Amino acid sequence: MSIWNTPRPIRAIFFDVDGPLLSFKDHRVPETTLMALAELKRKGVMCFLATGRPPYQLEEISIDNFEAFILFNGQLCLTRDEVFFDEFMDKGDIAVVVDQVDQGLYECLFMEKGRCYVSGHNDDVCAIEEATGQHFQEGDIHQALHNDIYQLNVFLHPGETGVVTDATEHLKLTRWSPHFVDAFPRHGGKHAAVRRMLRRYGLDADEAAAFGDGGNDLAMFGVVGTSVAMGNGNPEVKEQADFVTSDVDHDGIYSACVKLGLL
Repeated sequence: MSIWNTPRPIRAIFFDVDGPLLSFKDHRVPETTLMALAELKRKGVMCFLATGRPPYQLEEISIDNFEAFILFNGQLCLTRDEVFFDEFMDKGDIAVVVDQVDQGLYECLFMEKGRCYVSGHNDDVCAIEEATGQHFQEGDIHQALHNDIYQLNVFLHPGETGVVTDATEHLKLTRWSPHFVDAFPRHGGKHAAVRRMLRRYGLDADEAAAFGDGGNDLAMFGVVGTSVAMGNGNPEVKEQADFVTSDVDHDGIYSACVKLGLL
């Protein structure tokens, strides 16, 4: 098996959750991935979660082998001991989104730090629930006007998101699925959070790698020395990654770690 050359020996790896770690078939972490994570920790390679998910949607992930966590696409960063970055969305932008949902322009999932609620269920919402093995509770979205919101899942297709961006001032949108976009503060994102983690742990970008499969991973790829796209990843992610491994259900993480000379 050929070895993938990296700029410097890898000391840290950032993992997206859906697609790289969690299978879309059974919504579990494959056994070979669990083996890889345990061996990486044993060898002193620091592993980080870097996901758009909130903390209460990570029940399927054992945190035993992870050093720290990037959640809500970077709006919440924490170690095992403390929260060291915590930022919610602009309330004026939230008010715009609530109004647009009230007008029936789209459905939206509102994410607070400790819970989330969706405006309603349409085909796109149901498709994401099936793909990720979750169920979103419907709730009164007007509570978002008074509570701190860390991220939105806006259920709009490609080419439809102008309705949001044209009416808000501080939002950034990234797309993992054709069914929805993640929305969070304009200066946020996984790339900013990865840089924050690297500084905190005294790591250079060339010493870090990242695994991803969706559009919200591309910026993260740009701030590490080595990027790896999953075989089940979106075409644009594969094109921009340094390397492409096999898919999540065919030992993608384990195989890549072998090729990177880590296992």
